[in-house]
Amino acid sequence: MKKHLLFCCFLLFFLSLSFSLVFVDDLGRKVSVDQTPERVVVAAPALTDYLVQLGLEGAIVGVTDWDAFPAEKVGQLTPLNVEKIISLQPDIVLIAGGFQAAEALRLTPFGLNVLVLNPNSFYDIQRIVRFLGALFDIPERGQELAEKVENSLNRIAVEKAYKIPLDKRKTVFYAMVQSAEIKDLWTCVQGSFLNEVIALAGGINITGSYTGPNGWLPVGVEFVALQNPDVILVPYYYEGGAEDAIEAVLHFAPWKSITAVKNKAVYGIDGNKASYPNPMLTELLEEIYATLYE
Repeated sequence: MKKHLLFCCFLLFFLSLSFSLVFVDDLGRKVSVDQTPERVVVAAPALTDYLVQLGLEGAIVGVTDWDAFPAEKVGQLTPLNVEKIISLQPDIVLIAGGFQAAEALRLTPFGLNVLVLNPNSFYDIQRIVRFLGALFDIPERGQELAEKVENSLNRIAVEKAYKIPLDKRKTVFYAMVQSAEIKDLWTCVQGSFLNEVIALAGGINITGSYTGPNGWLPVGVEFVALQNPDVILVPYYYEGGAEDAIEAVLHFAPWKSITAVKNKAVYGIDGNKASYPNPMLTELLEEIYATLYE
């Protein structure tokens, strides 16, 4: 009996050493994880806040030069500095999809566990929060954060914006202004999380029926003038930048007859909040709803 019990204990110990969980990332790749990750390189700024919101900031040992999080810098978004990443001995490397997805193929031959996560909607945000909760063995925390996102979403989109009649909804143009001259314009279209944010905030994106690479599309100034939006949203990225961005649009001669310009319904949006589809995106949703209707 004692020998049998000893054998069972040995077997359980052996299984615990050899057991691993298999996670499927957003590229459909299967990644085996032998233990709860303790050291993480986050090679996509869009993903950093997920870990912070889950209370896992202590696990972050490296981020890119584009990330404000206080951790060792590993260089550009692409190509990633493989040597630097290896030197940090991460258990997991998190990268984004889109243009960065190919980096997974560069990193895996070096024995690095790489997960590609590509959030692009509120559904994706909740899904990835739960995914990371499972990965770091804190499923309850992941579920709690996912529910927090959903509750915030419902409070704005369902309880407020949904009740706005279609004929009362404002048309919106999201203007990625590259310079004060407003020569090169990019905007969000189908497939962009910002297109979803505008719709859930009760707005009608004037380019919402168009498609483009990764949900973005260049547009001409004449097109915007013809669409005549009620509101123009302009992202800014530095302190005091909102006023500069707004003034550039208000004084842009080809748009002087646009309703948004005539009514001075041109508003600055925090470009840092608008850059990343993470759990804090509900704050931007609330901000845009308030800008449009309060």
